[in-house]
Amino acid sequence: MEDAADTLQRKYRKYVRRKVAFIGIAMLICVGAVGVSVTVGARPVAFLDVYDIIYRHIAGTTYAPGTAEWLEDYVIWNVRVPRSLFAAMAGMGLAVAGAVMQGVMKNPLAGPYTTGISSGACFGMAISVTVGFTAVNGTMSLPTVACAFVFSLIPMLLMIFLAPRENVSPATLILTGVAVSYLFNALTTVLMVTVDEDTLANVYEWRLGSFTNITWNCIPLSFGITICCSIALFLLSNKLNAISMGEKEATSLGINVNHLRLFMLSLSSLIVASIVAYAGILSFIGLIAPHMVRLVIEGDNRFVIPGAAAFGAAFLLICDVFARLISDVDAIPVGVIVAFIGAPIFLYMVVRQSRNMW
Repeated sequence: MEDAADTLQRKYRKYVRRKVAFIGIAMLICVGAVGVSVTVGARPVAFLDVYDIIYRHIAGTTYAPGTAEWLEDYVIWNVRVPRSLFAAMAGMGLAVAGAVMQGVMKNPLAGPYTTGISSGACFGMAISVTVGFTAVNGTMSLPTVACAFVFSLIPMLLMIFLAPRENVSPATLILTGVAVSYLFNALTTVLMVTVDEDTLANVYEWRLGSFTNITWNCIPLSFGITICCSIALFLLSNKLNAISMGEKEATSLGINVNHLRLFMLSLSSLIVASIVAYAGILSFIGLIAPHMVRLVIEGDNRFVIPGAAAFGAAFLLICDVFARLISDVDAIPVGVIVAFIGAPIFLYMVVRQSRNMW
């Protein structure tokens, strides 16, 4: 009896070590990708010098304006560091939201884009620039961000309204999100026809997903919402595992499935809205990152959620590096690179049909 228990404990420890190792490797790749991301640009900076410049800036070192050191400090700290941090945070948040949406709805196609949240934010941004809330000094104005944020929550409110009704399955919620997404895309296209060329170019770039205008002012709101909601979702991962087993089993454990589903969808939608409002639509991150994590560490949400967070951050950072290497002037938005890399990966996973991860 004791030998059987010891064998079971050894297997469980091996099971946990493999998953923790994957998460740790993904986090290390993410840290390295941040360093590489900060070195890429019109003014190249050595990898190790980046960390030295950041350390000296935090320590309070100042330079005479116009000198080479002052220019390097300005470019690294005010342009590249916020962009890299936002890219890591956006990848983390979208991956966590996607993992939770897929788990709650028990649908591998669930994600920020297929639920209509990203398209709602895009429509809100299009409305704001149409009525005159344009960008100020290269940074999106507060009314523009607020409008994108509010409209991104409309699909979530629709799902909250439908979910408590009888005979409304998770698959129905996904189809509702897809329908809302198509509706918002059509409305956005109508608005884009009515604006001038400069506004049309700005909306189009934002619709593709871009980090061009990310500054330190974009970090606090998105960072606060993403971190707090992600921690809350991780703390609910055991209950999400119970829902994945089936609604009857979860109910027998004392879980109010409908209330928990609505709460987790609300938190996920807030994460997506806070990111999309600044960076635009990055459709494939929330869809493929959880899938790829499940291929390695299977379906335990206690590990899938942190694993998706680390992997999503590293994946989006690498995509952003590629986007800047291809074009020094950000002519190619990062969302295009994400689609180029993500679409074949997702197609491969669909063809492979790895049902064991579900």
